[in-house]
Amino acid sequence: MQGGGLCPRLVFSQRQRPMRKEPVGVTVPELQEILERYLEADSTINYAVKIVGHPGIGKSDLVRQTARKKNFLFIDTRLAFKENIDLGGYPVPDHDSRRMLYYRPGFIPPPEVPEGSDGILWFLDEANRAHPTVIQTLFQIITEGVCGEHQLPDKTFVVLAGNLGEEDSTAITDFDDSALDGRLAIFHLRPDAQNWLQWAGTEGIHPSIVRYIASFPDKLWDEENIHPNPRGWHQVSQALHLSHNLRTEEDLLNYLDSGSSTPLEKMITALVGKIACSDFILQLTAPRELTSRDILDGIQDKLDLLARGLVSQEDLLWGLSGALGTLRERNLAAEGKPDLALLEMLANTLKFLSRTRADMRLSFFYLLIKQCALFTQIPRALELMDSETAGGVRDKIRDLLEES
Repeated sequence: MQGGGLCPRLVFSQRQRPMRKEPVGVTVPELQEILERYLEADSTINYAVKIVGHPGIGKSDLVRQTARKKNFLFIDTRLAFKENIDLGGYPVPDHDSRRMLYYRPGFIPPPEVPEGSDGILWFLDEANRAHPTVIQTLFQIITEGVCGEHQLPDKTFVVLAGNLGEEDSTAITDFDDSALDGRLAIFHLRPDAQNWLQWAGTEGIHPSIVRYIASFPDKLWDEENIHPNPRGWHQVSQALHLSHNLRTEEDLLNYLDSGSSTPLEKMITALVGKIACSDFILQLTAPRELTSRDILDGIQDKLDLLARGLVSQEDLLWGLSGALGTLRERNLAAEGKPDLALLEMLANTLKFLSRTRADMRLSFFYLLIKQCALFTQIPRALELMDSETAGGVRDKIRDLLEES
């Protein structure tokens, strides 16, 4: 590697890795503020931001939007496709000095901040899929503002992004370097349906998708199976808008009823997976009697239907599964410190659970304890109900505990 400064040697091995920084979980609004504050610093700042998370959750879009908002030149470089020599520049002989010169690569920041821009945001995506020698160069970029022999201009800020490896079934470059970790503020981005829906409203996402995710917020992404994810739903929106010219939900319904929709359905399946596609279309053509949003919002009319036995078991199972999935994600984002909104959703879910069959109630109550980690918050949720409702729910919970 060319250029000033020595980079610490990275150790690649099969031995057990030492303890390293754990990424800090953040929501989209939190990360957006972190990035904006980072870009507001001066050029002496001595750390970079690194974002990790599952594929397709919007890491690069968020960084790009922040650069645009702060009037920064945005440069997107995919490190998985680069080698160390690419970063150093193309070698050209200088016959007069009998030395090799290295032409500045076109994909790195220019020597000066362009006129009209307030800075440069250099986004190094797929950083943990890069070749080991490229990862070494990151240390020089972050600590010295130099890439090979090429000085980066003041007001150049570096943001890295990468996936999680085994956790999200992506191949990453394994390396041990506490010195590099010490120059990074590492955040784990987790998508949130509420924030995504706000974004979708401003980006013109197809109304049928907006209504579907609003009704079943847990269907925004599948953490275990990768698909569906926010990127996939954005792509479905583009397919509906741009490829098929289906601008409204009515347009889409008419197209589905036309008998010629098989190619579109296969396209949606390719983008978000078979289960998500099937349920998305089913929710359009034969809407479920109960949605996850109905449960989380505690819609009284739906609770009355359930009490009268007018909700199918399939729709009840689907709605409750989605509601518990949303509770889990919201509690993870809150780091186990639920706010009033989450407690209200828990209270509403408990109301619906108390009206289900005993065997189903036991199964979902077990999931509420095991997966959502909200058992200790149940007393607080009960306080948000009127005394009669709280007493009824409390009795159901007591019966479950005694039976189990």
